[in-house]
Amino acid sequence: MRHVIWIWCSAAVMTVGLAAQAPQNPALAGATTAAPIPETNPFTSESDIRAGEALFQTHCSYCHGSFGEGGRGADLTAGIYRHGGRDAELYASVRNGIPGTEMAPVRVSDDDVWKMVAFVKGLGSKGLLEKAPGDPAAGRLVYQKSGCATCHRIESDGGNLGPELTDIGRRRGLKFLADSLVTPEADIAVTYRAVQVVLKSGQTVTGMRLNRDDLSIQLRDSRDNLRSFLMQNVETVRYDKPSLMPAYASMNPTDRENLIAYLHSLKGAL
Repeated sequence: MRHVIWIWCSAAVMTVGLAAQAPQNPALAGATTAAPIPETNPFTSESDIRAGEALFQTHCSYCHGSFGEGGRGADLTAGIYRHGGRDAELYASVRNGIPGTEMAPVRVSDDDVWKMVAFVKGLGSKGLLEKAPGDPAAGRLVYQKSGCATCHRIESDGGNLGPELTDIGRRRGLKFLADSLVTPEADIAVTYRAVQVVLKSGQTVTGMRLNRDDLSIQLRDSRDNLRSFLMQNVETVRYDKPSLMPAYASMNPTDRENLIAYLHSLKGAL
């Protein structure tokens, strides 16, 4: 009996001894010390940014859009980030995710996280380094003549059916602007995808979906009016024509070049 008690006491003393050592030697308790996050991104070369773009398409585009324009996730093209826009803050958001949201940690190496941060930071200033060949003043007249303000807003003027354009020239490059005019359906943010509601009466209402549940569907129609329909009166809901914007592939090339130059000149408040 004494032998058993001595063994138990010895084990207890050893446990206490290890616990006492733990604060001085974290490795004994299996603890690790995380390295501090650098304040400045160490991966900012052109090749790093290209690698970050590929990683973004794989891990982030489903929620944030192929160009960072947003959808289920936040719009990343405005250069404004709810949880901080410093390099270290963006790194933490990607590495650790954001508690209480759908943003989960991205399972890639630390170096790859930094490359993604480099790409994301560039999204908010995509058009600043380019120079458009057209005439912005002439393009403004094309914008007005073509009725673009019916759907798009610049500062306080315009409609709500399409994306706001106040700072589009800062957030988007020339290629994106050109592609959006020629093939607008090629890349559309989820919030601006068109919907056609076919009623049992035979009427079809086209617009931008705002909400849908089991009882009703709400949309902003092509005249910028808010509409709501009970599902019991709806024959079908179609999404086969995703863009409300007409294609301008047949526009006079000079007019299109000038229009792109005008859109590119819209930098908002820098």
